Amino acid sequence: QTAHLEALGVLGPHFTVAHGVWLDEDDMARLGDRGASVAHNPGSNMRLGSGLADARAMLERRVNLGIGTDGANCADNQNMYEAMRLASFVSKVQGPDWRRWLTTREAALAATEGGARALGFGDRIGRIAPGYKADIVMLDLDHPNWLPLNDPVNQLVHTEDGTAVASVMIGGRLVVDNRRVTTVDLTRLRDRVAAARDRLAAANADNRRLYEALVPVVGSHCPGLARVPYHVHRYGARLE
Repeated sequence: QTAHLEALGVLGPHFTVAHGVWLDEDDMARLGDRGASVAHNPGSNMRLGSGLADARAMLERRVNLGIGTDGANCADNQNMYEAMRLASFVSKVQGPDWRRWLTTREAALAATEGGARALGFGDRIGRIAPGYKADIVMLDLDHPNWLPLNDPVNQLVHTEDGTAVASVMIGGRLVVDNRRVTTVDLTRLRDRVAAARDRLAAANADNRRLYEALVPVVGSHCPGLARVPYHVHRYGARLE
């Protein structure tokens, strides 16, 4: 598929592959040669049983790696700290050779600079530096996640889960100030979300019944496709 995209002139620094689970080495090499990116969504991939992307192989072929959460309907939450942690752990269950595991520094860079570049904003966000947007998350170092302060990058990727977030600045504007959201009325938002949930559940009642009837069909179709011989293996176990 990437060969076809390359022939069309699509591949380049502004091209980002979503997930990239089933890319082979040739695909990765083409993406890397063209300066393209992959949005690595380990939580979503495991949630949906899509397989485990080989992030190390992508980095070896100079693919820009970003880390994402995917949508709330695919991964259940939008927690970037969890996404970093899962990206690190997924690399470790793919084999015992520690040299192929993502380091915590690589995971942190993918979630910041790599993600910014994948979005096309690599010259504006993703790092704290002169000329970049002041997008900054301030963490409470007295929180248990950071006691004692030992290896900040390791703690950021493997320990932090969002509960130590104290303040958040976007473009120099405080949107969370000492754990208080300044831009949204959370009480009103909760009420609106609850009302929307009831409205959508009623509107989609017939569709839900159809979905439940189709579960056995779709549930047997997808594993069947996964058993078709393919030269790339991306599951945690061999299919019988």
